[in-house]
Amino acid sequence: MYSIKHSILDYNITEDDLRIYNPYLKKLKKIIDENRHLERDVLADLLFSQRHDIVSEYSFTIPYYDIVKKIASYSPIFEIGAGSGYWARCLSEFGADVIAYDSSPPGEQSFWEWEKSNPWFDDHWFGIIEGDESVAALHPDRTLFLAWPMPMNPMAYNTLVHYKNAGGGMLIYIGDPHPASSGDEFFYRELEKHKLVEKRDLYSWPGIHEKLLIYSLE
Repeated sequence: MYSIKHSILDYNITEDDLRIYNPYLKKLKKIIDENRHLERDVLADLLFSQRHDIVSEYSFTIPYYDIVKKIASYSPIFEIGAGSGYWARCLSEFGADVIAYDSSPPGEQSFWEWEKSNPWFDDHWFGIIEGDESVAALHPDRTLFLAWPMPMNPMAYNTLVHYKNAGGGMLIYIGDPHPASSGDEFFYRELEKHKLVEKRDLYSWPGIHEKLLIYSLE
């Protein structure tokens, strides 16, 4: 049985949460509230059984008020691997200046280009610009945001190197900090060279050990 401590099952939706447009969080809370009569582990299994479909509609990470507000405070921001752009849209609700990139923006390809389509997301919530890790060199004046880069994949490392070499100074990362979950070993070795400004455990899907890590690269 996976660990369900400090998951979204433990999160109490706040009045602040209700002030922002966040159908992802509200959908999860509806499922949870309607099934509170179930044993906790059964409820976790029920929620997790719907994870693939819900993640495909929104994002891997569940946005809630405090964490979105924290990230937005580092505006202006640019995101690489933005997926559906759901996080970019949430951050923009807080007035953050966000530019979002993905190498395969969802919803941009025709039916005949299915092999080039985004494998995780079918549609977008924000204007996504097509771009790979090299575009990080264009935005040293912005905070770099990476959320769940592909596991065992050089994208996160390459993005960080391009950004640093251009003079970038701040990284916000969300994920399970391990190469088997996101990024690769070179990415985490690179992070060890820099100052960890803040670390938080996030209220995530049951069994997902998700963290927010903020680094100063200067």
